[in-house]
Amino acid sequence: MRDLLRLVIMLYRLRPQWRGDLASVRAQQTRRLRQLLLHAKQHSPFYRRRFAGIDVTQCRLSDLPTLSKSDMMASFDDVVTDRRIQRCDVEHLIAEPGNLGRLYLGRYGICHTSGSQGQPALIVQDKKALMLTFAVQFARGTAVQSRWLPHVDRLWNPARMAVITQQPGFYPSGAAFGYLPAAAKPFFKVLHLSVFDPMEENVVRLNAFQPEFITGYTSSLEALAREESAGRLRLRQTGCLKQITNISEPLPASSAAWLETVFGVHVTDEYAMGECLALSSGCPHYSGSHLNADLAILEVVDEKMRPVPDGVAGSKVLLTNLYNRVQPFIRYEVDDIVTMSPTPCACGSCLPHIKSVEGRSKDKLWIEVGGRYRELPSYIFLVAMHHYLEVAEHQVLQTGFNTFVLRAAPQPSKVLSADRMRELVFRSLKSEGLADVVRVDIEIVPQIAKGPSGKVARVRNLFGAPPVALDTQPM
Repeated sequence: MRDLLRLVIMLYRLRPQWRGDLASVRAQQTRRLRQLLLHAKQHSPFYRRRFAGIDVTQCRLSDLPTLSKSDMMASFDDVVTDRRIQRCDVEHLIAEPGNLGRLYLGRYGICHTSGSQGQPALIVQDKKALMLTFAVQFARGTAVQSRWLPHVDRLWNPARMAVITQQPGFYPSGAAFGYLPAAAKPFFKVLHLSVFDPMEENVVRLNAFQPEFITGYTSSLEALAREESAGRLRLRQTGCLKQITNISEPLPASSAAWLETVFGVHVTDEYAMGECLALSSGCPHYSGSHLNADLAILEVVDEKMRPVPDGVAGSKVLLTNLYNRVQPFIRYEVDDIVTMSPTPCACGSCLPHIKSVEGRSKDKLWIEVGGRYRELPSYIFLVAMHHYLEVAEHQVLQTGFNTFVLRAAPQPSKVLSADRMRELVFRSLKSEGLADVVRVDIEIVPQIAKGPSGKVARVRNLFGAPPVALDTQPM
């Protein structure tokens, strides 16, 4: 009961922010930034060295050095502020999928990034941060009937939410549900579907469940829209659906418009990352998302780390997470291409408006099954590497019909095993019913060459397009 009361209070404090709340948001951001910097300098040996000679009570954020993922992971044990936390223990915990939902040291949730931008990152959050991740999206990411007690009515009328992503795991969105606080569970019922389950089975389950909310990747949402258009999925005609939320993949404006036409509801676009799952909330009424500026600072910069003006796409972003005290992310470098809107969101929110998030272009991978062709999401290979944190860089190549090469380069002073990598890939393919369909060769290399842009092309199709259009019907 105590945790439930805390959650209700948190929902109230996270209620949507309107234009008149701007001064309050800025004050909270400043106060939390100073508290974070002091805490990091006092309790993290890494930041104590990094901030030596800097008055963190007065300095500008731009006076502080940036933090790369590789530097953070190389000094992981010194970065964290709880001296009991050890990288080797965290790695051991996530190596066993059955540990999902088990709190490390009785108080921390664990996840790791996918490695889509190179080396995976380990992330540790306390129970309050885990609850905040749920609360902020519930309070700000969906339309509310009452601003003062948002969604409290869900205690006696739980929301029905369908989530279509990967199989449960320690990746960020999977861990968010795996570590869902007990106090949050009365608020909604969850139907978790895998993008690799047969589509006809997912359709049957969705028609029976009648979700009010659907959360998924752009590609999985588009697949559902094709089923709705074909009349096999019947959510629009029943009127059950209220909102769709896109996560993890860029959402082109054309895709959002098509999804809204098919389902007849608004599609929100949530921009977040494992290092800060409460970074933004998709606007429940218009395109783009609202940066939760009371919980995080996002600096959009060019290739030389100089800030770019609103309305101009940057080359990367620098994240400062204001609510994770156990593993401080301060000016953390992320290679996302973000454009901030020069004008406030039309909904009336005072929070900074994220206009667009562009994904780096990736070649499309595909497979042939029984004479039919379907897209193969590259993250099926990333799942295999979730448990191989010695990988510094990777590249997936399609070299033929159902034939792929996974290249991996080790971190400095580390050694990778091709047999271990092959075992992990096979396990991932088997869990999705593709072990007898896909052939993968493993190449361990010293490094992976960068392209003309200076970045590694992590997904490349060297074989070409399939002989016919990709099949959109269920397999």
